[in-house]
Amino acid sequence: MLAQPERTPGRRPLLILAYADSTYASLAGRYFRRLGWEVHLTSSGTEARRLARTLAPTVVVLDTDLADESGWLTCDKLRRERPNQKVVLVSPNPNEEGRRLAEFVGAATLVCRGVGVSSLIEEVLGKALQAVG
Repeated sequence: MLAQPERTPGRRPLLILAYADSTYASLAGRYFRRLGWEVHLTSSGTEARRLARTLAPTVVVLDTDLADESGWLTCDKLRRERPNQKVVLVSPNPNEEGRRLAEFVGAATLVCRGVGVSSLIEEVLGKALQAVG
């Protein structure tokens, strides 16, 4: 069973999901919505940063392969604009080098793209909520 997000009076937790695969993003978005999150989907790093400035999300999830720029670069830019923003990167092959790069660009964690949607969400929720809480 997944942990429910912390609730701020009058505001649901908010997720920005920037992911190149729209089918996968849609499935993940529906899952988060069922858990009570407000979800905004995009495939663009530029749009993810714009949404983060406007909406002040609880968590931003970035695919490392976005339409306009890498998720690594988007994470770095986003963390420079919003130093306290929690960002989770999703990569096809998280390895030690990728983990070091994720730490360098300010990501809270790096997860494997290959896991199923529910496994990804469980890992993201657990780590992201620990980081915010």
